[in-house]
Amino acid sequence: MTRAVIFDIDGTITDTNPLLLEAIQRAYKEFTGEEKPKEYFVFTLGIPSPETVRKLGIPEDSSQDFVRRWQDLIKEAMPRVRLFPGMREVLETLQEAGIPMAIVTAKVRSEMSYQFDHLGLNHFFRVIICAEDAPRPKPYPDPLLLACKKLSVAPQEALFLGDSVYDITAARLAGVPFALALWGALERERVLGMHPDFVLSSPRDLLKILRKGLRERAKALL
Repeated sequence: MTRAVIFDIDGTITDTNPLLLEAIQRAYKEFTGEEKPKEYFVFTLGIPSPETVRKLGIPEDSSQDFVRRWQDLIKEAMPRVRLFPGMREVLETLQEAGIPMAIVTAKVRSEMSYQFDHLGLNHFFRVIICAEDAPRPKPYPDPLLLACKKLSVAPQEALFLGDSVYDITAARLAGVPFALALWGALERERVLGMHPDFVLSSPRDLLKILRKGLRERAKALL
């Protein structure tokens, strides 16, 4: 039975992936003079910014300026950020049902402060795990295991809702059941090929599978 729900942010709670890709694409072109399609940068979604800079091959002497420009472009895009339809309703319903919730994100804490806090959703989450809070970020299991510990649930009693390969990999390694947020997944075929425990077409589908679990639990107790 699911006793807690853990959420990714980008592509799961917020419709931010297109904006994030636009920002990294622009910053990369400004610093390298090379224009690459947005699809090239999909791998950057879901990993911490220091790792992104390293994988993009940005020289160390310009890495801080690159990150600063990249983050400024993200800040400019923040007014356009929207929640996926039905997400706030889902969070409210889970809160009313007394189901504890957590966030596990690859954002560092400073990025979290301007990319998410302004949405006014933090009060829904008992635990928020950022990239620097665990020894290793996603796709390693450490952040999910830390979230479960702080929520006082066993990994198998939690459910992780995410949209990326990094999310499902972390869930598998942590032993946490995984639900694919199909509405935000940019590499859906890759994630589907890894056989998520649940495939959700809309945020409200999360309530359906949780209610089903509660009904099955009740029948087992009869």
